[in-house]
Amino acid sequence: MMIVQKYGGTSLGDIGRLRSGARRAAELAARGHRVVVVVSAQGDTTDDLIAKAEEINPRHSKREMDQLLSAGEQISISLLAMALEKLRIPVISLLGWQAGFKTNSQYTMARIKKIDTERIRGELDRHRIVIVTGFQGIDRKGD
Repeated sequence: MMIVQKYGGTSLGDIGRLRSGARRAAELAARGHRVVVVVSAQGDTTDDLIAKAEEINPRHSKREMDQLLSAGEQISISLLAMALEKLRIPVISLLGWQAGFKTNSQYTMARIKKIDTERIRGELDRHRIVIVTGFQGIDRKGD
């Protein structure tokens, strides 16, 4: 059975919570489940990035704001993957485009149009936990 979990910012807010999330995912995998974890940025990361952007340029473009905010999720997937690696659990982290998330081009409000599941399924077939960024995808222009 495939289980998809979503870990929000608070549940990854510090090292202890990251390790706890890793243990939860590892326990599911140990029970024979195929596990995909979708993560948000840690704690107040998104709010901190928004505040910095507003301070630097209150009239920033929506595209650049999306670029900035996606960094928070990238930090989370890497740290959670490292926590699972420490537990000796096979894992891979994937950015939205690597996971096959195709979106429209409406910056800050993009919607998923299609998910190409080939990469995720391939990694699950290799018995890896797959950790995917939330808030990310790729449009037809490659953004």
